[in-house]
Amino acid sequence: CPLPVDAVPPQRPVDPEHMTRVFIEPTVLCNLDCYKSVCNKASGIVKTRSRPMMKMELFQRLVDEAGPYLVRLDLFNYGETFVHPQAVDMVEYVKSRFPRPVLYISTNGLMLDEAKIDRLVAAGVDELTFSVDGADPASYERYRIGGDFRRVRELMAYCVVARNRHGADVPFINWRYILFNWNDADAQMDLARRMAAEIGVDRLTWEITDHPADAMSHRYQPGTPDWQRIYHEIWDTSHLSNAIPGKRYRALIGPKAVGCGLWMRRNRAKTIPVRVENSAGMPWYDRTATGRRLVRLGAQLYNRRRELINRDYARAFLSRTLKEGEGIDIDLALPPVAEPGMYWLKFDMVSEGIDWFENAGSPVVWRRLLVI
Repeated sequence: CPLPVDAVPPQRPVDPEHMTRVFIEPTVLCNLDCYKSVCNKASGIVKTRSRPMMKMELFQRLVDEAGPYLVRLDLFNYGETFVHPQAVDMVEYVKSRFPRPVLYISTNGLMLDEAKIDRLVAAGVDELTFSVDGADPASYERYRIGGDFRRVRELMAYCVVARNRHGADVPFINWRYILFNWNDADAQMDLARRMAAEIGVDRLTWEITDHPADAMSHRYQPGTPDWQRIYHEIWDTSHLSNAIPGKRYRALIGPKAVGCGLWMRRNRAKTIPVRVENSAGMPWYDRTATGRRLVRLGAQLYNRRRELINRDYARAFLSRTLKEGEGIDIDLALPPVAEPGMYWLKFDMVSEGIDWFENAGSPVVWRRLLVI
């Protein structure tokens, strides 16, 4: 928000005893030996830990202490989470004690099996990311040394089946694909897109790296034309980035204003009609079990110089889930604005708790707002 000259930015109180996000590393051990990875067997990372696995009693004590204040728990770091023989027990413990915080796990997947996946789904793990760097055994196993491409593909597919059978909207399932100079050909990436769509995972994204130097994909380094071409399919671009053509977030938004502007009286709310249409493949859910990933219409408030005042100025719920090509009219309530003058409204859709559609390449709509 704009501050007066020489004003000190407001700060949230710092309470070191109450952390809202925590990473817990169950183990530093891994079942794979990834090519020149910073955590492979040759790196010596195991020697940097006083013990290779966290004891269940310590894990439970940490969760009990941090749980009441947590917004998110990341259950991974170095090592492979599911090498720990009690990893699934850890997930079940967290979700039985504190079901609301987001529980996120990144995994190579190969220490899972169908029974463990059934337990994870039943427990309610929120998000699973499978690291699978290739669309065939040869390209995948060149980096993931000791891996089994066909098996990890089966396990990703089973995650989708188990979740759907359970009638749940979690876990959200990501396929994250690190681009190297041996798996970055268009044909290989297109094969991954088709495979991801066939399996039914929610999201496929590319990860850009410059390590190891002899493996990095030069064509997709930041700033190159190829990088720009896939910008909205890259993991770090947006939490809604997706390389699966049928699972992208795009919106057509049409505020039904006279001419190109809106007006309202100071200190008075106003409701305006807005037409929204889902112009891409990802369904917009009007409700979810946790409230995350439901889609709403949003209006952000800016001053006359288009400097942000309030990103969360106005929201409106969908009246129903919208599939590709479907649209509805929404009444958006604009809260009162105290100071008269010229403002701007930016209309966009938002996946709550995740990201704005604009960050995934969806067009936004600007309208002038005159407060009288």
